[in-house]
Amino acid sequence: MLLTGLAAALVTALLPPVPAVASPVADHYHTATSTSDNSPRKGVTVSCPEGQIVYGFGGATVDSDGNVALVGIFPSEDLTTVTAIAQARGGWVGNWSVRAAATCWAPGDQALQRIVGPGGWASCPGGKMLYSSGYAVSSTTGSAYADAVVPSPDLSGVYVRGGGAPAAGLQVTAVALCGLRMPQAGTLPDYKERTEDTVPVSAESTTTTVAPLPQWQGLGYVFVFGAGVSSTRPGMFIDALGPGPELAHGWARMSRGTSALRGQAMVADDEDEVTVYGVCIGSWY
Repeated sequence: MLLTGLAAALVTALLPPVPAVASPVADHYHTATSTSDNSPRKGVTVSCPEGQIVYGFGGATVDSDGNVALVGIFPSEDLTTVTAIAQARGGWVGNWSVRAAATCWAPGDQALQRIVGPGGWASCPGGKMLYSSGYAVSSTTGSAYADAVVPSPDLSGVYVRGGGAPAAGLQVTAVALCGLRMPQAGTLPDYKERTEDTVPVSAESTTTTVAPLPQWQGLGYVFVFGAGVSSTRPGMFIDALGPGPELAHGWARMSRGTSALRGQAMVADDEDEVTVYGVCIGSWY
């Protein structure tokens, strides 16, 4: 469980922060990338090795220069694959590709399952917590995008918000990968935490930031299996989201397209920000 209140204060006082343990993730982070061309919409699927399932996932557009929205990232129901789907915005015709990422391990005792929530909220069933978050957005006009994916502070679910299309034709589906807690490490409790970092909206077409591992990690391993992101500036859309390759941070990129596409996102406000969230889970072995 999360360490809170007096217990957290006592632990912090008695146990100084422990440096991160080098995590054995090299053989567990897998990606697949689509062909690069000027197709307006494309998708790609990455598979876990035989005998392994998805523990975390993400996706990103590549060489899109802020002109392509990531409109879907989600694992298959049996958790053996991850699919990423992207859509070029505003008739943009440059060459680009989309990448899907999956973090895979043997099933273990976490009883992982995919929860799909039409309407933008997916809640983990009792006794389980959020490991990774995804979504799918669509519209009758083909102009939909996701502009917020926010794991709840207690990691009980994920909220997704869509934009870019009239509300009547906009469909938003939240996807939560939920599971039981990790095995306890030593005498310390199992661990979950949502970390975050906030940066100003960049003057460039895209804003990228990362959410780190928690400062206090205890024993064993703490991994970032999922991520979320949101912005206070209307009109920005997600074009990359997920855990980093070493599972040491959650990362995201939000874009506002070329000058012809930016619209509301071009309206400058010195206080506009992008916040990225990391879904941190431990302890492992």
